[in-house]
Amino acid sequence: MAAKKQETIIDYRAGHVPEWVRRAIDEQFAIEAEDARQAGTLGYMTRALVLATMPYKDPKADVFTRVNGDFKLRILAGYEGGIPYGIYPRLLMSWVATEAVRNQSPVIELGDSLRQFLRDVLELRAGGGERGTSTRVAEQMKRLFGSLITAQMTHGAAGDPGFVLRNVLIADGLHLENEEAFDLDTPVDGDERAIWVPQHERDAGKWKSSVRLSAPFFSELIEHPIPIDLRAYKALRGSPLAMDIYSWLTYRMSYTDRPTRPIRWESLMGQFGSSFNTDNIDQASRDFKKGFLKALKAVQIVYQLARLQVEDNGLVLLPSPPHVAPVRKKQGSRRGDRAVGPTSLFWIS
Repeated sequence: MAAKKQETIIDYRAGHVPEWVRRAIDEQFAIEAEDARQAGTLGYMTRALVLATMPYKDPKADVFTRVNGDFKLRILAGYEGGIPYGIYPRLLMSWVATEAVRNQSPVIELGDSLRQFLRDVLELRAGGGERGTSTRVAEQMKRLFGSLITAQMTHGAAGDPGFVLRNVLIADGLHLENEEAFDLDTPVDGDERAIWVPQHERDAGKWKSSVRLSAPFFSELIEHPIPIDLRAYKALRGSPLAMDIYSWLTYRMSYTDRPTRPIRWESLMGQFGSSFNTDNIDQASRDFKKGFLKALKAVQIVYQLARLQVEDNGLVLLPSPPHVAPVRKKQGSRRGDRAVGPTSLFWIS
């Protein structure tokens, strides 16, 4: 007789809820009240880092690999500090992708808008002494924009037999004119404390730093952006895994028109998991499943229209509207509003 399934229950009323889950619940009310486009919180992510994610902890290595079916993603460190990991490169990538799509330019100015975005999403306040956060963000920025991504497929875009391997830099270059200017404690336009800060000090804090995205990476961003609601990203920032599940689900739901076969926990672990003992794959899969379902509970708070079935052998996706509907293109895809599916992946034409 099969053992009865154990369900993790988040009891909001009893108070036994992590603070970041509590924020996700509170944020849901705002998301329900106003569409992301109307609220000005429409953001974007790139498909490669949706289909195979960055590490959650420092891998302390110069190469990191994720696997999603026939798709394999390798991140190679170009900067001596190592591989990007945790919430900061995810937030940075969402901001860079959003700026690239909005401005249609590969050159992204790292100025007041980035500082304000990070301060808002991290719920920091000017004058709060956040220099430690600023240092961590700057370090992850170097790791992210110094990375080389290798995207590998075992068959072509149309499903034909074959092998495709592409190596792409995220950025052609990163210019930080003054690292100390990357300070979340520096006032920006609109801050109350900027009223009394001398003008020459405010001018000294203006950034002249920028990043130039590589041509292939920029083309991918503007041609196939994955829309997300930045309020959801903010609400889930307490868990990098939850952030990844959210962006993956809204992407997958954009082209899921029938129930999927169970996506096995072992496969999901290859796509999302890290730091598990692969010598005992069964135990590793159970440990991953436990952590995945905990993060999924939080994602379902902000993305309530996502329909899923949790099975013993995997996760079934049911047809659901994406959290943010893609904009209809004036010309092009025969699939209308639907996003391109996983057979047409990153940089593969």
